[in-house]
Amino acid sequence: MPILSVYMCSLRIRWSYFFLCALFTALALFAGTITELFFAVFAAGADISVCQQVWLSFWLLPFGAMFLALVGDEMGDLVIDAIDRPPLLWCLSLVLAAVQRDRRLAPARSTCEAVDMLIIGLSEVVPLCFGFRSLVQRRGFWHGYMQGGLIAAFLLTLVVLLADVTIGIYGSRAQQALRHVYHVLDKHKICPGTIAVRYELLRSHFEQASLQQNREQGCKRFATLLVFAWRRASRFMLESWSLCAFTQQNALMPVTLVAWTAVSALAVQDRFQFPVAVSAIMMVFTVTVLSVKMAMAFPDVAGPFYTVILIFFVCAALGLQVGGSFALGPKTVQPLMRMPGIFTGPTDLPHAWRGNRSEPPYAACRITWGSQEAPVSVLDLASLALIAYEVDCNAVPRLLEESFGSGMHAPRLESCRSYDELPRWISVRFPARRPGGGDTRVFAIKGTSSWRDVYADIKLFATIEVLQALSKIVPILSLLPVPLVQSIVGHTGLADTYMWDGLERAIDKDHRKSDVSVLTGHSLGGCIAQIVAGRRQLSALVFSSPGLLYSARRFDVSPESIRHVVAVVPDGDVISSVDEHAGVVQRIACRTLTGQAGSTAACHGLRKTACEVWRACGDVRGRDFSDTCVAYVLPDMLGHTLPEEPWGQSPSRDGWADPAGLTT
Repeated sequence: MPILSVYMCSLRIRWSYFFLCALFTALALFAGTITELFFAVFAAGADISVCQQVWLSFWLLPFGAMFLALVGDEMGDLVIDAIDRPPLLWCLSLVLAAVQRDRRLAPARSTCEAVDMLIIGLSEVVPLCFGFRSLVQRRGFWHGYMQGGLIAAFLLTLVVLLADVTIGIYGSRAQQALRHVYHVLDKHKICPGTIAVRYELLRSHFEQASLQQNREQGCKRFATLLVFAWRRASRFMLESWSLCAFTQQNALMPVTLVAWTAVSALAVQDRFQFPVAVSAIMMVFTVTVLSVKMAMAFPDVAGPFYTVILIFFVCAALGLQVGGSFALGPKTVQPLMRMPGIFTGPTDLPHAWRGNRSEPPYAACRITWGSQEAPVSVLDLASLALIAYEVDCNAVPRLLEESFGSGMHAPRLESCRSYDELPRWISVRFPARRPGGGDTRVFAIKGTSSWRDVYADIKLFATIEVLQALSKIVPILSLLPVPLVQSIVGHTGLADTYMWDGLERAIDKDHRKSDVSVLTGHSLGGCIAQIVAGRRQLSALVFSSPGLLYSARRFDVSPESIRHVVAVVPDGDVISSVDEHAGVVQRIACRTLTGQAGSTAACHGLRKTACEVWRACGDVRGRDFSDTCVAYVLPDMLGHTLPEEPWGQSPSRDGWADPAGLTT
């Protein structure tokens, strides 16, 4: 029938899309969860307490990885099965064979009706119910429909996994029934929802016909099946866990579990200083032993997708654990700029560049932050974001004096948090230019400078990073509604509030009504600055920071509350492409001295970013940037719009776009 063909085509498209999105979502959620646990165990330190719940979650990681791999394997098979003509033949055959388990006996009509109702209910009723519910709540029908489709995909995957395990428990007889049922459904192209309608045709291919069971008998039979499967699974677990069954066949399993329990318990205790590599090796060994044991007990349950997903987990675990054993040494910070009169050595760049008379190439050059009596510019905030990387708090006043000068209106350091704290910030007060005016308080948060900071970066954005990486294969983020992605990301991870609670308390401390607080930071520091700015309704300027559009719900901020945040994003910076920016984005060029595109590491650097802003805008205070920017800026580049093509080592003046017709 043409109408049925069109419906089956829509069913193939929807189910393949739902299963694919569900698979990627499961991978992203699990990646975020394991990163949270690794951060809590190996990097959090005294910031959060490693409680019994954290240890139990860490101990369950190998088992969770296996379960995720099984679910992902079933989803991968269901994606292929959904594209089949007609769709979901393997799924229907698996469920019917798990209930019947005998190739000679035809499934009962009540069983076929129940399977039809299950498929139609999950494919049509569940998404529509969520869609209309979301429409009533004024979130949009598409948002609710997609959410219902993902839930239906997860539910059907669990049903198929249970049926697959049941067939594995019953062995070869159930496998023969599965092959026979699949052959019959495929031969007659029986579609989902039409099994009961074409029941007589299906029954004619079996040697015996089932009794016409009523629904009550069918429920009792299904309950008996669950009890049987539970007994077999319990027996399998008891034989695996029993320390008394040290036979040649069962000894490896309990020994591995005991060893992993001991290693995980020692790893979460800081006082033991347990080697990270040992816990990584033991985790991989535990996953391997469990997978081999499961393959021996259920040979047909795990497929190729299981191995691929398990390798993905093992690589992520090894990278997170072994990576923490290396240290990134802090470096002494040199000031970004110096006040006039401080000798910096001869350079080709002018010691004072205030910009040309035309409009600057970047709009952020005309913006100031803070109170009107003590405004700060983009270069001022960039300098403070760089000073936040200084290890020694005693050296910060000297850096402030070299960068901003001394005197009554010079900025002074209010507080400086220890370098080992997460996050580390400094608080600088800019006095008002007239008595009684409002001061500007700038809170500059340090970015990524240690492996502990790397853990924090991955912890905050692991879920959305995996979704963005998988979106390069299938554009899941462009197809899913933004509120649905925010809801998915918002339900992952442990509590993060301890990262910015101390900063929020510091903002409230010594705050006068006339004062204006501004936040700034680079990389991870810019991320935390955006979060606090959104939570406290403050202004912020961040450099090379991830966005917060998809992660807003997780951090308890709304996209509207961070629209006043300005993000400086250099071209080619990968870190800035994590998530999406919800506020004002100022994109700037990132080029080498020969006009080539800069490397990812160079474009992420704060010094190169500040020098590009200084090249395009100049500094109204006339401070000396020549010592810092001589490696990034040529004299002929000052104040000009860069050409699109590389210009070589010695550019001619005619090659620059100069709208004002000025010479520099």
